[in-house]
Amino acid sequence: MNAIRDFVCLAAIACAGCAANRDSPDFERHRETRLTVPYERNDVVYYDAKFTPEFPDDNAAAEAKRMEWLEVWLDTKSMCADGYEIVERRAFRFEESNPGRYDVRYEVACYTPAPEAADPETAEAEG
Repeated sequence: MNAIRDFVCLAAIACAGCAANRDSPDFERHRETRLTVPYERNDVVYYDAKFTPEFPDDNAAAEAKRMEWLEVWLDTKSMCADGYEIVERRAFRFEESNPGRYDVRYEVACYTPAPEAADPETAEAEG
């Protein structure tokens, strides 16, 4: 009898935990987008997103939310600390692997920091 009670308690706790995930501010970001580094390229990262009734294509508010999620992904992954540029926004190509059934792919190029200029005083002291 104790085993049944323990099972029911664990099941209730698990269901409560799953329900709480929907309240997370990151739930929609994880469900609707992903950030990946392509194997075949090293000049961009891919940011993929789905269009939904809540976040449709050709909607300024939905696009702003997708850009907000992109910022969070880049910050979470410690990428593009010096900024980035969206090089291309396009629909998935037929030949591309898309098991998550995303609708749009952004190619994002991270800015690289400019090399620091040598301090003239330090250069003279070294020379």
